[in-house]
Amino acid sequence: MSEQNGNDQLRVLSPQQLLAWAEDNTEIMRFRTSRDVLPGGYPAALAPVLVDWRSSDPYGDEPFVILRNINSGGNPLDRTTVLQSVRVRLSGIDFAEFMLVPSTRGGLYAPSHHVQLRFAFKPGCEPQLLNLAESRTGTDASVPDLILSWESWRPMGEGFSLVKGLDARYGLTLRAFAGPQRFLEDSLRGRDWFSYRLSMPGGEAGLVELAKVAVALGDGVARHTVADLLEQGEENWLEHAPEAAEELSAQKQWSALQERIQDSRISDRSIYLDAEHTSYHSVLRSCATLSRYTVLTTAQRMVNRGITEGVDLNQLPEPVLREAEPWMAETAKASLTGLFLQAPLALGYFMRHPESVPVKIPDELARAGLVESSGGRPRLIQYSRDEIRPYGRYGINPQTRD
Repeated sequence: MSEQNGNDQLRVLSPQQLLAWAEDNTEIMRFRTSRDVLPGGYPAALAPVLVDWRSSDPYGDEPFVILRNINSGGNPLDRTTVLQSVRVRLSGIDFAEFMLVPSTRGGLYAPSHHVQLRFAFKPGCEPQLLNLAESRTGTDASVPDLILSWESWRPMGEGFSLVKGLDARYGLTLRAFAGPQRFLEDSLRGRDWFSYRLSMPGGEAGLVELAKVAVALGDGVARHTVADLLEQGEENWLEHAPEAAEELSAQKQWSALQERIQDSRISDRSIYLDAEHTSYHSVLRSCATLSRYTVLTTAQRMVNRGITEGVDLNQLPEPVLREAEPWMAETAKASLTGLFLQAPLALGYFMRHPESVPVKIPDELARAGLVESSGGRPRLIQYSRDEIRPYGRYGINPQTRD
């Protein structure tokens, strides 16, 4: 890493380090969360999940994927983030959950929520950390579950604004966490998990498809975003190369890195989002709308194969990402007075599209038969460190099925 003057300055990963990271599945990256950045100033700790398609077999008899950049082992108090690679046995998924995490106080009735997808695995089928998988020392290389979280990706120091996010000014990243890591971080912030158990058509096959769709969507967005960051960073790196030989070496490294990031090898590109849908938007492409889109896309793909058991086709929404309306960009640039003037348009939009409100989505999915229900209502599980915990006494998933 190249370090600027002062210990509190940003450190930018070099092309050589980025290339080594991209080529080695067993490489562990430990970042100082608030200091280490990728080209363009984007926090390295927020790097998106990537699928190593060359080493994966998502369509075989025993489908599996190699996922890069899984957040596992960091310390939020020390402000360090550790990114690792895992081998995920897709047929080992036990259940999946659509989770609401309050962004403020108020629990389930808080004014805003972050939305995540959780995949829990059967005993003996857990994802394996690649750097530990071949250890002969009795090391436990498994993680019990994975959390997929759509988030905005911004240069270090640029704060998040829900209003500015209406103009798609932020990057988009699908981050992946070992479940206990994410639960620790949310618990330290006093945020419980409000989870709804998904009921996908096809049972196990539907869960496998859900995982494929989720990681393919994230991988496609990631490759587009990272490629843009590399283009932004190349000129800056070459400017600072002191020798001609070093400049030539840097150029080769950039070319190799750009080629590597574009090499996806996925056979089903129909899952990928269009280029215009690869930036964050507070309403149209948020954690909630993209998680919902993932579930509905999966359900529609299963229905298209003739697998409809448990699905109410009359209540199944189309998996679409809506287009921006003029008031959104105007609101993002408006003064305080302008915000009040735009408020009726925003209210009208949410009345027409209640699925844009996170707490409304579980009811919608339940009506379509995609969430387990009890008494006509989606079945809710509240996980917290003081009540029901998502992990048992040995740190693994308890069997919580009725």
